[in-house]
Amino acid sequence: MLGIDGSLCVFCGSRANSKEHVFAMSVCKRAGDINYPVTAGLSVEGKENLIRNPKPMPIQALTVRCVCSPCNNLWMSELETWFISRLGSLIDPQWPQDALAVIEQLKPERNTLAHWLIKTAVTYSHTVLECSHPVEFSSAVTHKIKDGILPENCWIDLAYSKTKTFGAGITRHFYVKNGAQPVQNFPLKNGDGFNFVVQLNHLLLRIAQAPHVGEFIYPNQHGEIPVRLYPTPSPRMPENYEYDDMMNFQSSIILKTWAGCREGQD
Repeated sequence: MLGIDGSLCVFCGSRANSKEHVFAMSVCKRAGDINYPVTAGLSVEGKENLIRNPKPMPIQALTVRCVCSPCNNLWMSELETWFISRLGSLIDPQWPQDALAVIEQLKPERNTLAHWLIKTAVTYSHTVLECSHPVEFSSAVTHKIKDGILPENCWIDLAYSKTKTFGAGITRHFYVKNGAQPVQNFPLKNGDGFNFVVQLNHLLLRIAQAPHVGEFIYPNQHGEIPVRLYPTPSPRMPENYEYDDMMNFQSSIILKTWAGCREGQD
């Protein structure tokens, strides 16, 4: 079992002897600010936020020691290079005029985007504070990521944020709809499932997994709906894929069929 202190590489089981930037320096530079102030902590609905670093730190200081040098300097570095080459204009401080064309060109390379996102989700999960329902990726899952093999039942959405900032969040809580019951927030059972969202300036990306759930819907308060990129891309771009902010985007999923997914339910 991998130690939370990162003593073993989360991706291959070798000794974790490398410091990994959760968001690569090259990505932060392209986004325009390697010193953007960030705060790491835990947010629980209805409770006071817990902060790991009361004084904001530059985003370049958000690092983990849960990877080895070969992983960090080879396939992980190659993923960051790919990300900049394909999504660089989408993380610029100004949203590009040709954004629709850039997004369309991502569809054939959606597996590589999924690889980048799941890698980032795993490293990011090592920065969060302990909570009652943590997102924990087993070694059976993480040791396959090196080869680009994702957990089953993942999907990826892309959207535009009206608010420009840097941020990320990971949780295994989802809003669920059970028949005529009101929409409620529950963690998926047995540690399965996660919802990871990252924002870089105006770009919003989500990779999520909800095992044992047959379908999900997106609430359309203002007609907005994200662009589905993985596993099967949206055949057409939605007319409105703009969200107010990252939190609005993160909570935009409602699991419609949730029987067996509530904590403690059989």
